[in-house]
Amino acid sequence: MGLVASLFCTLLITVLFILALRPVAMAIGLVDTPGGRKTHEKSTPIVGGIAMYLGLLFGGISLGILPSISWLLLGSSLLIVIGVIDDRFNLSPAVRLIAQTWVALMMIFLANLQITSLGSPLFFDWALGVFSVPFTILVTLTMINAFNVLDGIDGLSGGVTFIVLGFMAFLSIDSITLNLTLLLMATIFGFLLCNIPSNINRKAKCFMGDAGSTFLGFAIIWLGISLSQGESPSMSPVTGLWLVAIPIFDFTGSVLRRILSGKSPFVPDRNHLHYILLDTGLSTRKTLLLILMMVFVTASIGLIGQIFSVPDSTMFLLWLALGAVYYRSTYRVPERP
Repeated sequence: MGLVASLFCTLLITVLFILALRPVAMAIGLVDTPGGRKTHEKSTPIVGGIAMYLGLLFGGISLGILPSISWLLLGSSLLIVIGVIDDRFNLSPAVRLIAQTWVALMMIFLANLQITSLGSPLFFDWALGVFSVPFTILVTLTMINAFNVLDGIDGLSGGVTFIVLGFMAFLSIDSITLNLTLLLMATIFGFLLCNIPSNINRKAKCFMGDAGSTFLGFAIIWLGISLSQGESPSMSPVTGLWLVAIPIFDFTGSVLRRILSGKSPFVPDRNHLHYILLDTGLSTRKTLLLILMMVFVTASIGLIGQIFSVPDSTMFLLWLALGAVYYRSTYRVPERP
């Protein structure tokens, strides 16, 4: 099957699985009910993650790239299973972290994907050596959970991932990862058709849940390592930081605030960017558009730096400065337990 036909079928398969799984989810209680920090008003099936995974599986088969993405699918299947159980029964953070660590180890030792070099972020080449494995695990856990906490309003986690993948697709034009990147974009687009705030998709409405958001975070770090490591990388590791700047700033800033206030870093709160913007009076749709615009701008800065070969040290220091500004501008007193 040709690339265009495969992408269209992948999108269609994702939507069809969403429609088929919605009544099943309603019957077994796999739904997200309103209340607390949640912004939706009706119980909504949590089937987007399963549908996106199955869409990617179909796309891999149709394009004939299934063998090359088999370890990605295997690791993702564990995240999907753990995520679905968590969406239904609320697993402890320890169980989720153990599963995510196993997935990271599978990527490192079975797929032979790990971060061995950071480029030159501090004015010299930085090879990780013996620290490569623990650092890769740490970065993988950070990325998985950064995209997980993004999933707070309709279209946000999927929209951010779609934009990041779009930039990765551009950077991977001459890379073997291009087809995988495009397939992921197709399946996410299919999900967004059933998730973005709209009156048209009410009968197909669904959420991706922890299963979907952790799957997307894992896919992003998988592609990021594939593109930034090896003998002929398609982008600098620092460029990768710019592509996911907003998710990283939001996640690390929130965790840092909790730790400094003496709270557990795993306790959920409203100190995430989307909640902060909502609390200022912005509508859900305006909040979504603003954050997506921020992601596009920061990713564009990274792409410009990559195209014009701006030194890693300059780009990294600018990234750190932006992170400090972000943290200070979004700071507010943490909620009391």
